Amino acid sequence: MRPALGYLILDGFDPDTGELALRAALRGAGEGGLEMLRIRLHLGRAGEPLDPLRRELRTHAQTSLPPLWEQGLRTIVHALEAELEAPGGRNPLRYLWVQTQVLHPADMARSTPNHPVAQQVEILRDWSLRMAQEGEVFRSAEFLERLLLLAPRDRGALARLTEALRDQGMVEEMVSVAERWRAEESDRPEAALRLGEGLLALGRAREAREQFQGILARDPHHPLAHLGMGQALAMLGGDPFPHLDAAFELEREGTGSVLRETFDYRLQHPPSGERAYELEHLPILLGVSSAEVRTFLESSGLPATGEDGSVRESELARWVGVQNRYQLLPVGLAWAAPTPHRLPELS
Repeated sequence: MRPALGYLILDGFDPDTGELALRAALRGAGEGGLEMLRIRLHLGRAGEPLDPLRRELRTHAQTSLPPLWEQGLRTIVHALEAELEAPGGRNPLRYLWVQTQVLHPADMARSTPNHPVAQQVEILRDWSLRMAQEGEVFRSAEFLERLLLLAPRDRGALARLTEALRDQGMVEEMVSVAERWRAEESDRPEAALRLGEGLLALGRAREAREQFQGILARDPHHPLAHLGMGQALAMLGGDPFPHLDAAFELEREGTGSVLRETFDYRLQHPPSGERAYELEHLPILLGVSSAEVRTFLESSGLPATGEDGSVRESELARWVGVQNRYQLLPVGLAWAAPTPHRLPELS
């Protein structure tokens, strides 16, 4: 069975070479995702500029160029040629709008050319939602990015793109978008929360703490803000327990899950010259088996950041304290790790 045409999306235009980059999405008959054909059209050369696209569609989709695609592309090509002849026509920034154009093979209402900007924004939003529903998370995020070229302050798109990038583990990109979202909706706790989470993942704990503080100033009973605040303070070497206690009281199950699975027990600036424990000594110190120590390292967050994989005393103290305080392990650990001599007072 031949693949069906999904959409045609434009990726950019180089005014120096006259090259127009685009991709055609093909949908196969099976359960696989979209196949993308990358095509480059060349404006200003002899011959028909759409011929490379026609050839690719014949080869890979056994079909001809849809009339709506041809009509839309000719509209875009005409606009590009007019731009090139205008003063400053070689400035690449003049052609960012090209990346906001998408063509449906049979529905003009789902194609952006010949629509006002506000309607193009909604067309791109609809494409993003449809891609998300089909499980095409990367494509969905891509349409949101194109939307934001037209409407950089669109709050809904900023929020959805932040979440999409977070789910994909693209932390630096997520923080960049979350900062824009936070600027647009400074009173929305979700924006500050996502920005704080991203900053923590990048090791920017002091900046993250400011985001969580802002949430708690408005809502002292926000469990995730308390949890984020506890994480930031723990990374900075402060006392996380008041905030972890609050998070545990407000949302016991969720907080326990985070403390078991994703909480980072490392210190950004461990005390210099502190004691570190070799792994072979931990079973006796903790009153557990060697196999249990391996489990702690692999799945319970015990950090081994010292030389040769040893465990620093300050980080061991924090880890043991959290495990025992919130009863995260089947049994309490027998050894109470010594408290470091000095902890910075951070609130």
